Amino acid sequence: MVLAYRHTASDAGPLNSFSYNANFSNTTGILSAQFGIHYVNFDAKANDSTAHGVGASGVALFVLPVAARWDDGVPKAAIAFDIGSVPTVYVSGQRQYVTIPLVFGFGVPLSPHRAITLTPWFEASISANLDTIFKSTDINVDPTWVKVEQDPTDPTKSKVSLKDGAVEAAVKNGVSIDSGFYVPMRAGLEADVHISQTVDFNLYSSIATLGGAFGGTSAFTLGAGLTFRWDSIVPAVLPVERRLEREDCEAVEARFRSCPASNKWLAPEQRTQESKPAATPNTPPAAAPNAAPAVASPKPPPAEPAAPTPAKPAPTPEPKPAAPPSAVFPN
Repeated sequence: MVLAYRHTASDAGPLNSFSYNANFSNTTGILSAQFGIHYVNFDAKANDSTAHGVGASGVALFVLPVAARWDDGVPKAAIAFDIGSVPTVYVSGQRQYVTIPLVFGFGVPLSPHRAITLTPWFEASISANLDTIFKSTDINVDPTWVKVEQDPTDPTKSKVSLKDGAVEAAVKNGVSIDSGFYVPMRAGLEADVHISQTVDFNLYSSIATLGGAFGGTSAFTLGAGLTFRWDSIVPAVLPVERRLEREDCEAVEARFRSCPASNKWLAPEQRTQESKPAATPNTPPAAAPNAAPAVASPKPPPAEPAAPTPAKPAPTPEPKPAAPPSAVFPN
């Protein structure tokens, strides 16, 4: 949740905006959705009355970390992209203004310290605008458009009517409609101070143009806001030791059993059996004294280190019976 106030100074007149935004992040922490509602007022120098307006925003934000994260999940360096729309309507006594922009933005969040994030950014918006101005002083009726006729039934009464097209001509004189497509651009710097895990303080600044590209009247904006996190941080952005600190043993076990490696899991008693050394085979008991010597089975000679393979291997001699081991002839 973000509460913000911004003030804009321009040659066309000051503008103030109050905003409330709700942010939601997916389980990876890369994609976030922002929905907001905004109240704005614009004191145009060309008119005597202040225009009041309301706007609604829907923005998708992608943050791709390009460096390690701090232990609270904030990336030390990242690349950010955003796309969305902020339709806004202004209404005053003389002016009705509607704009529907499609916003594209790019930023580079940098966190040299875990408590500070600096984000230089640039934004362009393709805007469809409709500006309607009513000028009551310019609405007048030409006397030649008025037609006066005597009522035949009552000589004391007259019938007054306007010629065809008179109303349309009067409205055209008093109402001007300006519509078109513009691409205003703006750039700025935003600073976030991470007061705690749940509260951030935001400072906002930007310079923009009210006309197409970087043309038209320039506007400079300063603002501040507070961010409140009412939910837990996305676990995927936290270190492993912090990712599981709020989960009980049953939740950790359930998550582990959902992994493909869980079929290789061994119970503690199975691990104990595997860690014991393999039992050595029983050696035959030694022959008793004065017993008849046992005839040993033939054994091949001890193996020697492997030698390079000759082109034509030499014939292997027939194995000869080895001498009985001394173990069967005790002293």
